[in-house]
Amino acid sequence: MKIKMLMIPVLLSGAVVFLSGGDTFASERKLWLHKCASCHDGKTAPAPESLVEKYKTAEEFAKGVQTNGHKAMNILKDSLPLIKRIAQELGIKE
Repeated sequence: MKIKMLMIPVLLSGAVVFLSGGDTFASERKLWLHKCASCHDGKTAPAPESLVEKYKTAEEFAKGVQTNGHKAMNILKDSLPLIKRIAQELGIKE
């Protein structure tokens, strides 16, 4: 009986932690996490930190994607608003 009584608060506290995780930094980078992060791991493609260091503005970032981006980036090259949104998620200045 005591074990069952202990399990309820433990399960509830786990649910609270899990549900409150939606307000983390990761939730602010939805597009990056779903579309970019799998390749931009520092091995396959440049890590996000290096992109933030390299490109000081969203305009520079967009130009870099459009002109120097790998062929895997072709799907993104024609969408300037999407590129700027990714720059914003990375914290690159407008």
